[in-house]
Amino acid sequence: MKTFLTHIFTVCCLLMAISCGEDRTYEYEEKTQHNHWVFSEMKDKYLWGDSLKEFEPAWKSFFAKPSEFLPKVTAKSKQGDSWSYVEVDTLIEDSHQRGYFHHVNSYGLDFVLMNDPTGQTTKQVLRVMTVYPNSPAERAGLLRNDFICSYNSQKFTSNNLTKLQSGVARTLEVRHITHEELEGRIEWLDTVTVQLPASEYVEDEAFPISTICLAEGKRIGYLMCTRLVEYPIETGSPRGASPVYRDDLDRIMSDIRQSHIDELVLDLRLCNYGTMEMAQRLASYVVSPECLGSTFVKTYWNDRYTENNQTIPYDMSVANLGLNRIYILTSSYTQGAAEWLIHALQHSMGEERVILIGKATKGQNVMTQEVGDNFHVHLFPVVAYVADGSGDYEYGSISPTIDVTETDYITLLDYGDPNEILLNTAISHILGLISQLTNEASAE
Repeated sequence: MKTFLTHIFTVCCLLMAISCGEDRTYEYEEKTQHNHWVFSEMKDKYLWGDSLKEFEPAWKSFFAKPSEFLPKVTAKSKQGDSWSYVEVDTLIEDSHQRGYFHHVNSYGLDFVLMNDPTGQTTKQVLRVMTVYPNSPAERAGLLRNDFICSYNSQKFTSNNLTKLQSGVARTLEVRHITHEELEGRIEWLDTVTVQLPASEYVEDEAFPISTICLAEGKRIGYLMCTRLVEYPIETGSPRGASPVYRDDLDRIMSDIRQSHIDELVLDLRLCNYGTMEMAQRLASYVVSPECLGSTFVKTYWNDRYTENNQTIPYDMSVANLGLNRIYILTSSYTQGAAEWLIHALQHSMGEERVILIGKATKGQNVMTQEVGDNFHVHLFPVVAYVADGSGDYEYGSISPTIDVTETDYITLLDYGDPNEILLNTAISHILGLISQLTNEASAE
């Protein structure tokens, strides 16, 4: 027995010697080089890079996916940074997902989970909030305020909602409601079967709706903006390509200006990202004329890149609409470039002339920027604060002037319909039907 144990010990020692003698450093470097590059760039260009000076991630964490590694780094800033992100060009990702709408691979709808609105059952249903143009959902005939009760005969729970985000073709049970006004009852009107095609790339048009509403002799312009970007996602910004959405904005604003509107309602409830250039352009159209040429925003980078700090004016070259106030519709999706625009207008025009209707915004007072790409990883860290003309960047979620929760209402009409609850609230205020600004909106 003793001899046997001696042999085992000898073999183990030989294996350890062989293992220890082999240099496996190259394997570690090869499998972790992408995250070492990310960490190096973050220490240099991240707005709060100084917080990483004394930080060294655990060696095991460098083996993680870039999307899992980056939050370990940003957490050290203690800034609640949910904005920095990475993209991997070998994966299909959407860094700007909006609820259950995924730009890159989607059915093209967004929804909320809720209890049976009629109270007749304890089942949960999906209430359709948005159906995006040219999407599988639109082709299937789904509409805003439809109620989806099941998919492939399966009920919905909080655990399977992504089944309606992307995937294969599905069979949906869709119901509609009616409101019995005399007795105040909400009842199911009908039940239909809808065939939803498989998910696909869905282009989220930056300016999907613009119209002129006529109300008691006033001409009220309405413009919905879902993204403040110059190019479609698939096109990107290739050299020589036409800035499609910037051209769309210029054309729409020209039409609105020629319509001689009295007021403008800018719908930013679905706008959750964009570029500084497009935020500046839109703001320059809608700001009161006396503000043109003054400071739109200022940016503040970290101490190593102060040469990048900018003072960006309102653009005097655009054909300003000549309005003295603006109505802006907001939601918890309203974020980033839309918030820079709102905060800047509030400073330039005064909060009393920038009337916000809806819900508080998400709260992003910083900008991200691609600082490089390596090993198939594209890094977009927070690089600067975005301040108003006075230099104030100490803002987060922006509260509405008139608080309205659209899901409290039985009927959700199409965006741009004068009777749609948020737009109707703006029109009512314009007409003086809402004489006192409040923080509450009564449900029907």
